[in-house]
Amino acid sequence: MASPLWLLAPLVLQAPAAPDARTVVLAELQLTLTLPPLEGLRGAGTNRWRGMLGTSQVEIALRTLPGEKFALEEPADVLDMGPSFWSDPNQARNDPVARRALAGPFGFAAYASFERSELRSRDGATVLGLRYLLGGLLPTQGYWITLEATPAPDAAGEPALLEFLQHGIAYSGAVREHRWSDAEALARWQHDAPSATHEKFKGALRTAHYLILSNSDGGKLFAKKMEECYVTIQKTYPFDEVGGRRLLPVFLFQTADQYFEFYSRIAGIELEAAKRSKGHAWRDYYATWYEAPNDPVHIHEATHQIFANRLGLGGGGSWFQEGVAEYMSSRPGDRSAVAGQVKKQKHMPLARFIAVPSLLMSSDKDAAGGDQAGDLYKQAALLIEFLREGKETQSRFPTFLLRIGRLQRDEPEVLQSALEEVYGVTLAELEQRWVEYCKKR
Repeated sequence: MASPLWLLAPLVLQAPAAPDARTVVLAELQLTLTLPPLEGLRGAGTNRWRGMLGTSQVEIALRTLPGEKFALEEPADVLDMGPSFWSDPNQARNDPVARRALAGPFGFAAYASFERSELRSRDGATVLGLRYLLGGLLPTQGYWITLEATPAPDAAGEPALLEFLQHGIAYSGAVREHRWSDAEALARWQHDAPSATHEKFKGALRTAHYLILSNSDGGKLFAKKMEECYVTIQKTYPFDEVGGRRLLPVFLFQTADQYFEFYSRIAGIELEAAKRSKGHAWRDYYATWYEAPNDPVHIHEATHQIFANRLGLGGGGSWFQEGVAEYMSSRPGDRSAVAGQVKKQKHMPLARFIAVPSLLMSSDKDAAGGDQAGDLYKQAALLIEFLREGKETQSRFPTFLLRIGRLQRDEPEVLQSALEEVYGVTLAELEQRWVEYCKKR
């Protein structure tokens, strides 16, 4: 069995105890912890503490993860790479829990990512207690704190644990410029944009959520449109708004040819393949050219960017990723033709649909007529519409997003199992409910 990731990280030696046993100074990390008021509080190993809160045994552990090795950009990345139960194939598959963002002096990034879940037995049958995970980002590494209470404390006891997580962790080192410095913005443009665009770079345009990097005169108008997209997406797929998050980079080129050259080079694809794109979101950025700010491609790609960099839901496969984005960029009427196909059961069956590696590159003879890739995009959007708006499915939609979007593997059998767990029916039964939904649509 593979070793836990934390075994790969260098352990930090605990500093000598301060006069107050609850205060722990980790000088190498520039962190000071004020542990919760536990009875019999004591060290239980390197950067591990244990004590009692009423009848609950509480154990707290801190581990680190090398930032460069694991490409840590945000606190949520630390939890993705750390001991989150999502990455443990032997852990019981309970309902996923929402990951929250918490502002404060948690590290180089001035916020932390945390989640609260039940601590269960391996078979999932027994609730053993309560688990918190909190991840923070330091200049060269990430850290996470695991807090487990067995059994779960009562309503009067849990606030003491929350107080520790919210106010008992203090970082005293340098904090990053989350709005990007002018030097960082210029360096990003010069590193990624075609060299022919460097002389006419307009500088960095910052909004509440975006860093617009452009050589076009339309940057201000485009920035306004991106903020409108952000608000619309957040209303549909809610997430925490917290200070300290890096502004989302947008490369806005003056001409289509400049964008095509950028896309071809950065993605390592042929220029002709790049010319089939009007815009794309990848890693932390969105790139396009200035033509029509109201083009639906912008909210489509902005959804991809936000799912990866705000919601932390980058898994699930092509049908999921394109479905949530196409749902934002299309109107109900745009999906009517495909709904007619589903009603007549002439659509691509779900068992095959969730197995398609790329809807964009798909050309299936059984898909609805016309633009086959486009029809599959609409089918994906229609499926998201059903899951979000259908009477029998809408209550489980937040759980669906978390479960599917956090899947590290998108093999068909993994996806099918996850869908069946979320909705409590077989995939065939879920598909039949979708057919009935389309008949009444």
